[in-house]
Amino acid sequence: MSITKILTQKSYARVTLALDIIRQIDKGDFAGYHELNIIKHQIGIYDTITLVESGKTELLCTDSAVPDDSRNLCLRAVELLKNEFSLDKSVKITIEKNIPVKSGLSGGSSNAATTFILLNRLWNLGLSDSRLIDLGKKIGLDIPFYFLGKTAFDTESTGILEKIDTGMQLDFILVFPDFGVSTEQAYKEIDYGSIGKNTGETMHMKKGLENGNKNAVIENIHNDFELTVFSRYPKLKEIKNELIHTGCSSVMSGSGSTIIGIAKNKEQAEKIQKKLKYNSIITKTK
Repeated sequence: MSITKILTQKSYARVTLALDIIRQIDKGDFAGYHELNIIKHQIGIYDTITLVESGKTELLCTDSAVPDDSRNLCLRAVELLKNEFSLDKSVKITIEKNIPVKSGLSGGSSNAATTFILLNRLWNLGLSDSRLIDLGKKIGLDIPFYFLGKTAFDTESTGILEKIDTGMQLDFILVFPDFGVSTEQAYKEIDYGSIGKNTGETMHMKKGLENGNKNAVIENIHNDFELTVFSRYPKLKEIKNELIHTGCSSVMSGSGSTIIGIAKNKEQAEKIQKKLKYNSIITKTK
């Protein structure tokens, strides 16, 4: 009698501490995508992914907003590995969802990366991190970050992914408005005349993280998506200003809608949270 294998792993979110939109790529495999400069930082909020050997591949999620068809990156990871290695195998994927959908916290990419990692174990594929990075990139440019984790500088479509060696611990308050922001829409509305002007700040932040200079991080947080997303969703700018008024440094994560505040410590974050009228959580560096 065979024993059914069940594998479970936490799938952590990340925030963007700096995000520059450099340009839209017009040639090559990634034509139409954008070159970015992003500092990504893993945080303590997570989903839980469980994989079970099954007669057919299916996905169940505690959040009905998560698609359970070919749009889902976890299912695409399964199909990619099956095709890549000519496997006749199937799994049931269960996602216990805590990372909000369309929040700019990269839950979908994190879930897909975790699925790759679990399938690598379940199917004894022996894939290295560098091989996983190459495979992950085929279905989502944000996925490779999660095979490094922690803190990294990532250009996504132009293939630069560098781990940032830092021991810095940051305390966050994450504010979730009652709506999400479509990443596709955010890219469509980019103002190309305004982007890419803060790349120097990104490099100052990178150096600050490496040197343990928290002020260099706080003083240089920025996000080019705010230039247009805030016009469509003025409530997000209002939340950011409210966090700044309470003493946090604040920035939108990814293409939104989560607004993050970096507090001096957990105690300050808790005091701020009590004053906010929005849904929020306190978390820290993972």
